[in-house]
Amino acid sequence: MADPILVVIFLRGGADGLNLISPSGDTDLIAARRPELRVARKGDDAGFILKDQADDVDFRFHHRAKGLSELFAADELAVIHAAGLTDGTRSHFDAEDRMERASTASTAGGWLGRWLAMMSPEGPLPALAVGGSAPESLRGGGGVPVADALEDLILPTGHDLAHQIGQQMLDGFAGHPLIGPQVGQLMGLSTLLTDRLISSETGEREGYKTDIDYPNGPLAGALRTIAHAIKTDLGMRVATADYGGWDTHVDQAGEFANHVNHLSESVTAFWRDLGAVQEHVTVVVMSEFGRRLRGNTAGGTDHGYGNAMMVLGGDIRGGRMLGDWPGLANEALDMGADLAITTDYRNVLSEVLTRHMQTSDLTGVFPDFAPAPMGLFA
Repeated sequence: MADPILVVIFLRGGADGLNLISPSGDTDLIAARRPELRVARKGDDAGFILKDQADDVDFRFHHRAKGLSELFAADELAVIHAAGLTDGTRSHFDAEDRMERASTASTAGGWLGRWLAMMSPEGPLPALAVGGSAPESLRGGGGVPVADALEDLILPTGHDLAHQIGQQMLDGFAGHPLIGPQVGQLMGLSTLLTDRLISSETGEREGYKTDIDYPNGPLAGALRTIAHAIKTDLGMRVATADYGGWDTHVDQAGEFANHVNHLSESVTAFWRDLGAVQEHVTVVVMSEFGRRLRGNTAGGTDHGYGNAMMVLGGDIRGGRMLGDWPGLANEALDMGADLAITTDYRNVLSEVLTRHMQTSDLTGVFPDFAPAPMGLFA
């Protein structure tokens, strides 16, 4: 395995970056109306301090993000705060669409789909979307398989009718310019997975076997499937996983803490599971927008702008917080309410594609954007 792999985790709902990676010593944060959401600096629930500070404001990971803080301390995880859409919107649908398209409305496809179309990676499984549907970021990337588990991509076997149907699909669509290649890819992938994942003794599908204990939950299951695909060596270059539930308008404290814990434990388990393959993999964690500085009257937070991104990889310069921290003083806030965005999220994606994914020309991926290097990689 030599080709680099990119895994994109999208936290849908607008994760509260000010609570996930908190400037806990910022006097304006302390003065804001979110006492139950403040990351503590002392006591049993104290957050995990970042060893490298972008500013002297005592940045800390949420107290349920122990695994993420350990990856940061091991120089494997980098944080980019105050990042996001520079043409922001507080609509989930619009923000997700803009971020996953990563270009103007006239540009076809999503940013990952355009990368796949431009690079045309070889292999039986160049891309995988784990879950019920492929995200908009993969639109335009050809026939991207969608599955909860790798063995779900095996077409029914063990019956003559299944073989006949498969052959009829190949024969019927062989000459179609659009559907033909995708049907051929699907049948070839199914055959390959049948050889690798069907037990020769029992004839049953064999699930993924690993010594790593993943937590129970949706993101853990998705990352477990991605680890399986990577280690099965199917030529995968891009994988996506969605983790929803971050739209915390009401009683945020407990729900958010549970989400953070699952995110942290799932990413940590996935990274440990990769073992020596880590050097070929980069993980980007992002969300469509952040939350407002001031809490609402329901114990939650409403839609904001600036947020935190995370990049995990075997070849990044981790253990650092990148980007310019604008502060939370009223005059520094966007419209007097939100963390201002000082890093266009496409700068992060561009550097990952250029440095890790070895893409020399990004004009086809981000046609209306000129990236500025951030120093994510050595």
